[in-house]
Amino acid sequence: MIDAPSRADPAIARRLAALEAQVGTAVEADVAAWVGRRPARSIDGSTIPAAAVADLVERHGLDTERELALLALPVARAMARPPISGYRVAAVGIEAGSGDLLLGANLEFLGTELGTTIHAEGFVCLRARRRGTTLDTLAVSEAHPCAHCRQALIEAAGADALRLIDPLGNVLALTDLYPWAFRPAALGMAPDDPAAVRRPGLRVATVASAADLGGGVPLQIARELEDAGARAHAPYSGVPSAVALRLRDGTVVGAGCVESVAFNPSIEAIQAALVEVAAVRAEPGDIVEGWLARTPGGSVDPAPRFESVLRAVAPSARAKVVDWAASEQPARA
Repeated sequence: MIDAPSRADPAIARRLAALEAQVGTAVEADVAAWVGRRPARSIDGSTIPAAAVADLVERHGLDTERELALLALPVARAMARPPISGYRVAAVGIEAGSGDLLLGANLEFLGTELGTTIHAEGFVCLRARRRGTTLDTLAVSEAHPCAHCRQALIEAAGADALRLIDPLGNVLALTDLYPWAFRPAALGMAPDDPAAVRRPGLRVATVASAADLGGGVPLQIARELEDAGARAHAPYSGVPSAVALRLRDGTVVGAGCVESVAFNPSIEAIQAALVEVAAVRAEPGDIVEGWLARTPGGSVDPAPRFESVLRAVAPSARAKVVDWAASEQPARA
């Protein structure tokens, strides 16, 4: 690329090309077998734990986890759902601290606005965030994420340590791509720390008891909403929201909103929750019910978008909107 901010290392490119020819097919098969397993916890969907990463690196004669991440890109690309563009994009992240591999791809949703789209880089970033971690490395086909993704990535704590790599031999810092970033500090806010539980006391207003089958939020749904809401990143509006989705097989996945210092792009809770659906290799049509927890009278209202997106991607799913308990509602910004 003639407009790249740094010159790709041809030695890295040659090494990767040789590995693709020698072991690429075998690596892809092993990676696909790992991510195709049903995880014990939904947040472990489409991941490869660090111990397995080390085993794959050794078994296939690779030098580093980064080489494995780059060779895993075709498996991640198969996860893409681009019914509008037909354009498949892959990303593979190496989680900071754990060393786990996280696979992701772009998601598009028919019947909704184009702004509902999740980019591959955003998919992996959101997955790490839901797991309470950040990314050490992000492998992509070409290390030039769009401006939307650069703004989303710069919101996170540890953004300066992130390295983007590609098969062309680029190893770039986010600051190489976004040298004068609009950061949370511009509005006096701290970066997004995915490990932080900001609102540990957040509770939904009405939780159903075991004997109460007709009203209230089912306990499993309530716990998912409360966990996701407590970890939501909403410093700019001051009103966190969370979505929990129940799938046909009984699996419950959920996520909270992730606001940006630029306001747009911010990730709404329904978008982040749909990433979790894709991560467990389910389809939006597998959703049987969706729950949104919000702050009534807040400065922003996620309900209209939640309802419209859920109606578009899962027409038969039931949409429920509930409030955070009055005593636990965050102060308005």
